[in-house]
Amino acid sequence: MTLQLTSLELDILLKLMNGEAVRISSQHRLRLELAGAIREGAEGVVVTPYGERLAGQAQPRRTPDPAPDETPTAKDASGRRLPNRRRVDF
Repeated sequence: MTLQLTSLELDILLKLMNGEAVRISSQHRLRLELAGAIREGAEGVVVTPYGERLAGQAQPRRTPDPAPDETPTAKDASGRRLPNRRRVDF
């Protein structure tokens, strides 16, 4: 079973390996620590050899931006949106 890291997690690992200061949310810190990619101790956050292998093997995957919503909005004669025309998705 291989671990699937997000591009943000790969960026965090690469920055930690390079010695750069990086802010890690508690969710990402816990996920990376439970996966064995980092270790937190008295000296701070340290990338483990397994974390170095993960960062070296995987290339950051960039997901394409979602397409903007193509539905036209109702506008008045001057081009402003009309009030109370919000589309509810649920």
